[in-house]
Order: sequence, then C-alpha cells, then structure tokens
Amino acid sequence: MVPTTRERTDELQALEELWAAPALGEKPVRRALLPRVPGALLAGSWLAFYAVVLAFQPEPEHGMTTPVWATTVSTVLLLMLLGAVAIGPVVSKVGFGLAALAGPLGIVLAVNCRASGHHLGNWWLAELGATVALTGLAAAGLAQRLRTRG
Repeated sequence: MVPTTRERTDELQALEELWAAPALGEKPVRRALLPRVPGALLAGSWLAFYAVVLAFQPEPEHGMTTPVWATTVSTVLLLMLLGAVAIGPVVSKVGFGLAALAGPLGIVLAVNCRASGHHLGNWWLAELGATVALTGLAAAGLAQRLRTRG
C-alpha cells in the first residue's frame, strides 16, 4: 500500500525532530530569556547617565557640603566604570562584573542625596531609577557571560 501525502509529511516531520534532538547524554540547548547584553550598550548607557546628571541635576542646597565618604564613593564608582570600559573589551566577564559592582555605589549615592537633603525634590528618584536599571543591565550581562564561554 502506498503511503498518503499526510503520512509522508508526518514521517518527514518526525525525522526532522529526530535530527534536531540532542544526542544521547547531551544536554538540550536552552534559549536565553533575554537577548545578549552588548558591552557597548552598557557603556553608552552609563555615559548617557553621566551626561544627563551633569546637564540637568539641580544645584545643591545652599550651604550643603558633600561628605568625604560620598566623594570617595563617587570616585570609586567612576574608577570602577572606567576600569570596566578598559578591561571589558579584553575580558567581558570582568568588565560586566566591575559595572555590576559599581551600580550599587550609585544607588547608595542616590539614596544619600535624599537622606542628606543635598537636592530637594525628586531628583534623587531619577538617579535611583537610572542606577538600579544600569545595575540590572550589568548584572544580566554578567550572568550571560558566566553561563557561556564568551
């Protein structure tokens, strides 16, 4: 008896599925939930953050001084980001790791902005939201690189 077109199509589909299936003992390939985070996107986002902060941040309240620890944290944050840009193209895991560690420092500075009354109003919320997003982006990129060899 000659198989029908429908039966041949089902057989071909079964063969294609068998061809695409992992070999015995091989783990199936998992698709990423998020697209791979490019290092240039992260670096450009931090650069845009600093450009917006320098251009639009309100003046500090009159007579407000910046504590030494806040200046130190700001300097360490900037050095970590510069290190991420310098090392990132060579060892992307280290670059994303530095950016992921620098993010919480920005979060601390944003919260301090509100707690100390450095800037009145809601400027600190913009800083906080941006640094949380950038920290998340860096952490996602780091996690992707730790899962793969690249």
